[in-house]
Amino acid sequence: MEKEHIRYYILTRFKLGINATDIHQELCTAWGESYVSYRCVVKWIHEFHEGRESIEDAPHPGRPVTEATPVNIETVRQLIDSDRGISIRSIAAETGLTYYTVQTIITNYLRQKKLCSRWVPHFLTDEQKKERVRICKENLAKFESRTWRLCDVVTGDETWIYYRKIESSGSWVPEGEGPSTAVRRSPFEPKSMFCVFFMTTGPILIHQVPRGQSIDGRYYRKNCLEPLVEQIKTKRPASGTHAIKMHFDNAPPHKTSTVNDYLAERSITVMPHPAYSPDLAPSDFWLFGFLKQQLDTYPDEKSLKRAVTATLENLPKDVYRITFENWIERMKLCIKYHGDYFEHLMQ
Repeated sequence: MEKEHIRYYILTRFKLGINATDIHQELCTAWGESYVSYRCVVKWIHEFHEGRESIEDAPHPGRPVTEATPVNIETVRQLIDSDRGISIRSIAAETGLTYYTVQTIITNYLRQKKLCSRWVPHFLTDEQKKERVRICKENLAKFESRTWRLCDVVTGDETWIYYRKIESSGSWVPEGEGPSTAVRRSPFEPKSMFCVFFMTTGPILIHQVPRGQSIDGRYYRKNCLEPLVEQIKTKRPASGTHAIKMHFDNAPPHKTSTVNDYLAERSITVMPHPAYSPDLAPSDFWLFGFLKQQLDTYPDEKSLKRAVTATLENLPKDVYRITFENWIERMKLCIKYHGDYFEHLMQ
């Protein structure tokens, strides 16, 4: 029975002189004990006794039941368009709408949700995007035509590794207990810079830069490239550096005339690498992040060097090969998405 029917029945019985107790008992007998309360019957009899004839709800003053009007929806839309990071509370304060109404408009009518910003290495200009596409196309064409082979590519880069590992900040705790504490890493904590070069078959050179030593073109040639070439000759006694392709990013030490002249003397081709593209460098998109996750805390630079070397050398060769194959797929994705960063779109 609708509430209007109940009220009409109460009004009819009231006009016949039936008291509240008997009316309530009749309703409970017909519809059940919990269908209508005695207080409700008394309230309506009092209203009718005061002269009320209507059985409909009186209009409520103030805002309408729904404030998701076309005007309010458009107002909220304009505020979001002008500031994509604006909060629901700020919108509510500016429009005079309730928090719930603003949330309903955004969710149900504008079909939007707030997500954290996606960090990217650099704001790419249109020219930089075009250059990323151009270089990827050129490199892919050489691999697909078999002018170049992945097994002939040597890639490498440098990274800082701290002696102390920072554990995960999240931890499970019993109810009622607070979070555990972790000491924030200081930029002055002991750390070492490592230069790592590897191929599809595994690491070729792992060089630890002495503390306080800066890397320029001369240091890079003498302590990285020259030992690297010797290691390549050892691992490839039949072919040596023949057909070797060297890949690294555009850091200043990599682009000096000292480095370029040395590689040219050894007939080593340098693969082009687009600017601001760590997503296209195996050291950045895989090796260094993976390596640092595997390491622990170490007392000195020697033990750190042993741990880095052991971690890299003990990895299955298939891991390196798959990384190079993923590199090819990344070049294709870069082209597909017109040179923009694409990692957030990868499965």
